[in-house]
Amino acid sequence: MIYISTPSSLRQGPRTTNTLVKKRYLGLYLLIMIIGSQPSIWLFWTYWQIITTSSILFYILFPFIFFLGIVILLISSLLVSKLLLLITNFIHTPTEGIFYRSRKDKDYCYWSIRSVIKKWPIWIARQLSLPFFEILVLKIFGLKIVGKVSLHDGWIDSEFIEIGNNVKLGQGSMILSSMIIRDKLILKNVKIQDNVIIGIHSVILPGTEIKKNTIIDANSSTKIDQILESDSIYQGSPCEKINNKLDLLEDKILFNEIFQDEDSKDIKNEKIESEENKELGIAFHIYISTGWLIFGFSFFIPCLLFFSYFNGFIEPQLLLTPIKFTFLLDIKIIIITLSLPLVFIGIYLVHLFFIAFNTRFIYRYAEKKSPSQGIFDRNLDKDAKALFYYHFKSFLFKYPIHAFLNSPFPWLINWELRFLGSNKIGKGTIIEETYLHSNVHTGENCYLGTFSHVTNHVVDGVYGEENLTYFGVILGNNVTFEAQTSALPGTIIGDNTGFIPICCSIKFDKINGDHIYTGFPVNKIDKKDTFNILGIDLNGE
Repeated sequence: MIYISTPSSLRQGPRTTNTLVKKRYLGLYLLIMIIGSQPSIWLFWTYWQIITTSSILFYILFPFIFFLGIVILLISSLLVSKLLLLITNFIHTPTEGIFYRSRKDKDYCYWSIRSVIKKWPIWIARQLSLPFFEILVLKIFGLKIVGKVSLHDGWIDSEFIEIGNNVKLGQGSMILSSMIIRDKLILKNVKIQDNVIIGIHSVILPGTEIKKNTIIDANSSTKIDQILESDSIYQGSPCEKINNKLDLLEDKILFNEIFQDEDSKDIKNEKIESEENKELGIAFHIYISTGWLIFGFSFFIPCLLFFSYFNGFIEPQLLLTPIKFTFLLDIKIIIITLSLPLVFIGIYLVHLFFIAFNTRFIYRYAEKKSPSQGIFDRNLDKDAKALFYYHFKSFLFKYPIHAFLNSPFPWLINWELRFLGSNKIGKGTIIEETYLHSNVHTGENCYLGTFSHVTNHVVDGVYGEENLTYFGVILGNNVTFEAQTSALPGTIIGDNTGFIPICCSIKFDKINGDHIYTGFPVNKIDKKDTFNILGIDLNGE
C-alpha cells in the first residue's frame, strides 16, 4: 500500500498558463492592473466624501462598498484586457496547430501574450470564487458557453473551447485547449455538446469533441482530436467506450458497481476502526508558532508601509480632497491615482518577500537537523527525531508555495524556490499550479503542468509497519510534465522527456531522455504508438 502526501486542492476555475516567454510582457500586465483599478479608486474616494469616518454608518456599509469595489475592479480590468486582446488578435490571429516552444515562434509568443493579458481578471474572478463571475470572464474572453454549466470545480482553459448546455465538470478535472509536450505547443479547439459529465481528475486534451449525453469516468483522459460518441460512457487513459449510457441505466450495472456486499463493508469498517486507534504524537505548538511567525511577521512591515502611505499621503492628498470633475485633467490627481496601484503592488511584493525570508530563516535550521535522504521506519520508537524534522520541513514548505503560486505574480515561484535554497530551478523553467516539494531539481526549459506532482517522499507498507522513502528528484533539460502527472522519490529523468497526462514514475526510476512516456509505471511510447496514444504524430513535426 502506498500513500502520497498531498496538500489540499489548489484553487480551481478558469486558468491561463504561467508561461512568460519574454519579461517585457509584464508591462501589459501592470498596465491592465493600473487602468483597471481607476474606477474602484474613484468609488472609494466618493465614499469617503459622502460618509465621514467618524460615523458608525461608514463602518457598517464599508464591507458592501469593498465588495462592490472588487466587482468593479474585475469588470473594468476585464474590459481593459478585452480591448488589449482584440488589438493583439488583430496583430496576430490566434491559430490552431502544433508550434515550437521557442521565443522565435510567433504563435508560441502570442499565446504567452494572450495568457498574460487574461491573467489579472481571471485571478480576481477566482478570488471571488463565484461561478457567475468565472463564466462571465470566460465568455468575454471568447469561450462559447451555452446555457447553464457547472465548471467551478475543475480547471478550464480560456480560449478555443465550446461548451454546450448542462455540462458538469468534476472536481480536479481539466479541459485543455493547449498542451506542451517537450519542445511542442499544441493548440486545438475543444467542443463539448449538451449534457456531458466529466468525472473527477479527468483530462480533456486539445482537439477533443464530445457528443451529447456522454459520461467520462474518473481519472480518464482523451486523445488529441478524439471524437467521443453520444449517449456513451468512456473510461481509461486514453479513454475507450465501455458501454452505452442507456444500457447501463436499464441493466442496473451502475448499482452493482457502486454498492458492495455487507461482508466487504464490515471488513472495511474493522480496518478503519483499527486505524483510528493508533495516534501520532505531533508537536502542534511548534507547528502553530512557526506558522504564525512565517505568516504573521510577513504582514508586519507591509502593514507599517500601508498605514504610513495611507494615513500620511492618500487620505490627506486624495480621499479628503473634495471631488471635482476638473480633477480628470489635474496632473497631480492623475499621478496619485495612477501610482496608487503600483504602490499597493510594491507593498504586496514586500509581503511575499517576507514570507520567503521568514521561511528561509527557519528552513535553514530545520535543514541542518533533518536527514538529507534515506528510507526511515515510521514506527514511532525508531527514527523519531529524523522524522520530526522531515515533517517539520515539509510543513514549512507548504504555505510559501501556496502563497506564491496563488498570487497575482506566480512567475515569482522560481525565485522563491531558489531563495529558499531547497530546489535548483533551471533557467526558463515554467511552473504552473503544481504540487512541489523540496529537493526537486530541474534543468533548463522544463515545464511542470497544472496539478502535476513531483514529490520527494512516499509512505509505503501496511498500516503500523510503514517506511518513509525520502529522496530528491532530478529533471534534465527540456523535461515536460503535462497535467496530472507525477514523479516519485529518487526519480531521475533525462533530457528532452515528455510525460503526457495521468502518468507516474515509480520510486528510483531512471528514465531515459528523448522520449515521450505514459502510464503507471511510465512506459516509453514507441514512435509507431504515438498516434494510438496521443491521437497525433509528433515525430513527424
